[in-house]
Amino acid sequence: MTKSELLAVMQKERAAFEAALTGLTPEQMTMPGVMGEWSVKDILGHIAMWESRLVTILYSMERGVAPKMLRSSEVDKVNAESHAEQRDRPLDRVLADFHAVHAQLLKRFDTLKERDLSDPMRFKWLEGEPLEKLVASDTFEHYAEHRPAIEAWRQRLNQR
Repeated sequence: MTKSELLAVMQKERAAFEAALTGLTPEQMTMPGVMGEWSVKDILGHIAMWESRLVTILYSMERGVAPKMLRSSEVDKVNAESHAEQRDRPLDRVLADFHAVHAQLLKRFDTLKERDLSDPMRFKWLEGEPLEKLVASDTFEHYAEHRPAIEAWRQRLNQR
């Protein structure tokens, strides 16, 4: 996938994700039960955390420093820790982070070259995977993973 194609998919899925939030009240956004005990606010904090990690990785790359990568066995622990840390954060702060981190991600993404994204041997710390796979995982695949839960929850909410 080219850089422009990756960006287009990212923007399309982000818009679809944000559309799933349209019209929700602050009270609704903080109600548990969207995904297990998680609220919409919790999901937004979760997505912002993963995008923030990606921003940090891209920043490290720009400086020529190999970032610390998580092993797949660490993901659930990181998610649980992040949820516990963010649980009591005010909705307005979570929303501000959700938007600001994404804007920062787009700025960092803009500096990438095609080779940075597509060459699986470009970054040794990615262990043979192209950077585009990590970008996809922490952006549009992540939106597509969580959007259906929000949409299904909204349908249940509207049936009450």
